[in-house]
Amino acid sequence: MSRYFFRISNGKPYDDDIGEELPNEGEAWLSAKRLVRDIEDTLEPDGKWVVEVRDAEGPLYLISIDGRKLR
Repeated sequence: MSRYFFRISNGKPYDDDIGEELPNEGEAWLSAKRLVRDIEDTLEPDGKWVVEVRDAEGPLYLISIDGRKLR
C-alpha cells in the first residue's frame, strides 16, 4: 500500500501532512472524488476549490471546481 496526501485549497491551503494509506492510485482518485463531494456544498459564486492528490513522488491528480456568476 502507498500513502497519498490530499491538499485542499479555497484560497487558504490546507496541507495534509498525515495522508492516507490506499492500495493504489485508482483508490486515491476515488477518495479525492468523495472529498470533493463533501466540500462542494460550501462553494460560493466566484469561489474556487482545488484538491490535489500527491504521493511520495509528487502531484498525481488535480480536481478544480470554479463557481462563476455570469450576470
